[in-house]
This record gives sequence, C-alpha cells and structure tokens, in this order.
Amino acid sequence: MKTHFRHLLFVGICYLTFPQFHTQANTLNWQQQVNKLLSEELKTSGIPSLQIAIGQGQDIIFEQAYGLADIEQNVAATTSTKYRIASISKWLTATAIMKLVESGALDLDDPIQKYCPQYPRKQWAISTRQLLTHTSGVRHYAHYQGEFEQAITDSAHEEIKKRQSQSLLGRYTRYTDIVAPLENFKNDPLLFTPGTQWKYTSFGYRVLGCVLENAAKQSYELAMNEFIFKPAKMKNTMNDDAWKIIPNRSAGYRLNKDKSLRRANMRDISENLPAGGHLSTASDLVKFALAFNANRLVNKDSQNLMTSPQNKTEEQMHRAPTWRDAIPSKDNYSHGVMLFPQTGHVNIGHSGRQAGADSMLVLDPTKNIAIAILTNVKGYNGELKLIEKIQSILVEYKKIE
Repeated sequence: MKTHFRHLLFVGICYLTFPQFHTQANTLNWQQQVNKLLSEELKTSGIPSLQIAIGQGQDIIFEQAYGLADIEQNVAATTSTKYRIASISKWLTATAIMKLVESGALDLDDPIQKYCPQYPRKQWAISTRQLLTHTSGVRHYAHYQGEFEQAITDSAHEEIKKRQSQSLLGRYTRYTDIVAPLENFKNDPLLFTPGTQWKYTSFGYRVLGCVLENAAKQSYELAMNEFIFKPAKMKNTMNDDAWKIIPNRSAGYRLNKDKSLRRANMRDISENLPAGGHLSTASDLVKFALAFNANRLVNKDSQNLMTSPQNKTEEQMHRAPTWRDAIPSKDNYSHGVMLFPQTGHVNIGHSGRQAGADSMLVLDPTKNIAIAILTNVKGYNGELKLIEKIQSILVEYKKIE
C-alpha cells in the first residue's frame, strides 16, 4: 500500500508540474525566444556585447543589445551603441556606385583612370566592374614575413622592409580624404590580368571610393549621405574618425581561443573607409538592407546584377551553409554583395571583421526580412549560425511563411 501511494504521489506531481513547464515554454512569444537565444549566446561565447536588429518589410520588428560596450568603464551596450561594421561598408559603397551607373555618370567597363586618375595605369586596364567583383588584380593586405623568407638579395629585403613600414604607418594614420591612402599601394604591380582570377581585396575598394568620388563630383562622404544614408534613413551611420568624439561608440576587444578577452589591436581605420571604415548600429544596417530590397536605393536591374551568382549557379547555392560561408570567396561573391546559401533559396548580405569588431548583415530577399548582428570583438565566428537559429524561430512562429 505504501509503495502504491508513493507511485500515485509521483504521478500526481508529474501531472501538476511537467505540463506547467511545457505550457510556460509554449507561452514564450518569438521575441522572448530570440531574447533567450541571444542571452545564452552572450554567456557561452565569451564576447563582451552583442547588438541585433530584425526588420521586415519597412519596419524594425526587433532590436536589442546585450553585454558591455565598454568593459573597463562598465558601460552597457544599447541599441544606440555604434560599432565598427568592417567590410559591410563594401555593400554600401557598391550600392552608391550602382546609383551612379543608373544616372549615366559612370560606366562599369570604362578604365578606372577615367574616374580616378590618381591611380596609375598598369600593364592591363582595370574596370570598375572588376573592382566591384574582386577580379581587378589589385592586391589585398600583404604577408610580409613570407616575402622576407623568399628575399634573396639585400636590396630585395630592403625594398620589402620599406613597403612594410609604409603599410604599418597607414594603419596608424588618420586620413581625411580618399586619395591619400592610395599612396600605400598604388605603385604595386597587379597580381594577375584583370578578369582572369578572383582575389578579395579591400585595397580595390579603396580605389573604388576614388572612382565614386570623381564620378559623383563630390566627396565620398557627401555622396554616401546623398545616395545611401539619407534615403535609407540611416541616422546613426558615420565615418569611424579616431579623433572625433562620437557618443555611444563602443570600445573594441579581441576574443582569444580560450574565450578570454584583451583590448583590440590599435587600428586607425580611416585609410579603409570605402572598404570598411564606418560606424553604425544594427538597426541602421537593417534599414539599409530593406531599402535595398525595396529598390529605394537602386533599381531592380542594378539589384539583380549585384546579387547574381558569378561562379556558381543559383541551384548550387541551395545547400546547408557552413561557417566558411561567412568568409568572402569567389563562389559566394557578386558585385559588392555576398551570397549566403540557405536550403531552398539564397540569402544576400555581407560579413565584416577587423580590429575590435565582427559583424554580419543578412537579407532574405524573397521574405523581405533582414537581420544584423554587431559585436565589439574580433575572433567571434558565430554570427551566421546565430542568424540561422533566429530564422528558424521566425519560421516556427510563422513570421516567415
């Protein structure tokens, strides 16, 4: 009898308790599910802060920030905190370029010296299209240690050392124009005949900034305000000026493999403005993506060109994504826009990584939903996987049909 009573008591507790927990889990709405996911990610990843925005149609439907924007000063991250967006700037710059193409002020296939005479002619002609698609042959950041190891003569060693010093100086110099940073690489030879190979290059996008400025007949900064920031209502996006006092700017950190943190490498990003030199918020980036998708920044033909697969068919892009898809490659890059494979369709966007920042902006053009995630740390690789999980929540709650 005693055993039977204990069994009934256990069953009664299960009936009263377990259904209650199940009901509580089911009563969480999609916003609470996203909030739970991101709160847990902050705890397990070791990153100092995380800012997110989700947009649908023309509206921001979710925005939140977690953790600390400045650890030393114990400043909490908010939705107004400004982060480095790194290479997401390339999508912004490319969109402004296409706006000039639409107006007839720029031809994608003309030699770039027509618009940027400050960049010297090479053995082969380079077009704006090739700069956009990373097929120009303009180099990226050099690996000088490898060059030193291959240097045979003292003169070759000294030449490499000179170029290395010039490159390092550029990282710590505050530039106030687009042309001056070209001095650090403009006389270097091309890596290959333009149009024959693919090589990701932020330096090519620095040249693209010069092309944009001269074709628009105004400064890069003014052109971006006119073509991108104002029409997309991006009020919290600006140049990352190392000298300027910018309210709500986040501090930057580096995430080590053991999940410990240190301060980010010192880096003045002004030399890289067209390729990755902006501060912004997740909400501003979502506004940009939705405006792009609604053809409020460029027309449908430009949008189609910018997002068409260059090296793989659209069918080949329909597969399960991996973390490597967050890295630009010849297989996932078009005209300033990355293509993120997703089962059944292709998302578009751009990732970004530099000292003190990892960032990602993804747009599902068919569902008209954009998600931006910004962090103030380099060394975090979880954005794409996190966005996938958020998309799954949106599907589960029928926010994405």
